[in-house]
Amino acid sequence: MRQSAAGPKGRALALLLLGVLPGLPLAAQPAPPNPAPASQGYVLGPGDVIVVTVYGQEAFNTTTRIKPDGTIAMPLIGSVQAAGRTVLTLADEIRRQLETSGYLRKPIVNVEISEYRSQVVRVVGNVARPGIQPLDQDYRLLDVLLRAGWVRSTGDRTIYVRPAGSGEEIPISIDRLLRGDPQADIPVRPGMTIYVPEPELVYVMGPVMRPGGYPLMEGMTIGRLITMAGGAAPGGNRNRFTLERKGQKVKGAKADTVLEPGDVVTLRGGLF
Repeated sequence: MRQSAAGPKGRALALLLLGVLPGLPLAAQPAPPNPAPASQGYVLGPGDVIVVTVYGQEAFNTTTRIKPDGTIAMPLIGSVQAAGRTVLTLADEIRRQLETSGYLRKPIVNVEISEYRSQVVRVVGNVARPGIQPLDQDYRLLDVLLRAGWVRSTGDRTIYVRPAGSGEEIPISIDRLLRGDPQADIPVRPGMTIYVPEPELVYVMGPVMRPGGYPLMEGMTIGRLITMAGGAAPGGNRNRFTLERKGQKVKGAKADTVLEPGDVVTLRGGLF
């Protein structure tokens, strides 16, 4: 009689496939993906001002600035280490000390930040909302500029990043930043200053619709400048122009000539 697949050979095959046959190693299983690390939130430091609330116990409520040694003074329980903690871990520590000191049983403690001072960057210059930006999680340069309302239309196309305690300035092209260049979208660290200067200008004169100065953009050409100025006005010819650079006329300038700061393009009239 033919043996059923559920017989000894069938069971052995099933055990082998499952990797649990005695004397054989377990079948290799793909390792579960590691979860992405969650941001721990803003890390408190000296100078930050916090508000501590113990619900139903007003005697313990306080608003205080973290001292240079990283501590705060709490009513009755005294000094508590605050620097290096988040609002959640500090609230847990205050709750623990209130319980172990015997003052309260299962208190509900809340900590909020009213003034950021230690983990911040400064964004200055030609952005919509210059000022101090707290680093309550891991940010990159593009993130911080967006939080500051982004660069104004009149802002320069190059921004400068100055690390904390350094006189060095790192120039970064906004165009590279918007293209997602990882070397431009650098991580932001506490104490950095991000500066967006007023733009360098180029000028277009003569019979154009909107003569005057225009912000110099990366790779900007004479043809693009004339287009930004609305093109030639009546009597002007966009294909006839002169280029002046540092007080000297540039010979052989064409529509695709790349401009430099301070260049002056002057349209001319006529057909030839």
